[in-house]
Amino acid sequence: MTAPGLGLASFQAVCLDATDVRLVAEFWATVLGHAVRLHDEGHASLSGGDGPAIWVNPAPESKVVKDRVHLDVQLRGADPAPLVGLGARVLREPGGDIHWWVLADPEGHEFCAFPPEPDATNDADAEVPV
Repeated sequence: MTAPGLGLASFQAVCLDATDVRLVAEFWATVLGHAVRLHDEGHASLSGGDGPAIWVNPAPESKVVKDRVHLDVQLRGADPAPLVGLGARVLREPGGDIHWWVLADPEGHEFCAFPPEPDATNDADAEVPV
């Protein structure tokens, strides 16, 4: 096991594959308050906010299975209605011990949206039936 701070690599970016790069990049840029830069090779990058670099890369096929990695966002308001207005779909609402929403972006990338609580975390798996 490697000691903290002595990893074999450092985190570089989060990358999302998309058939419509502009659509997905503009969705996430609006959600996170970033700017979109479209690159000649068909990729897009988001910049201007906190967190890791985000890239949206062209993919020839649509998403067909559940994501094994997902993004978590913390809402500034009480519910995800503004995200739905941008094209997100609600896959699961809070209930029981789960206090966050599971949504999908316009191309189906799952993500969790937490209410504005200082200690909100996703300690459980965000399992969503496909």
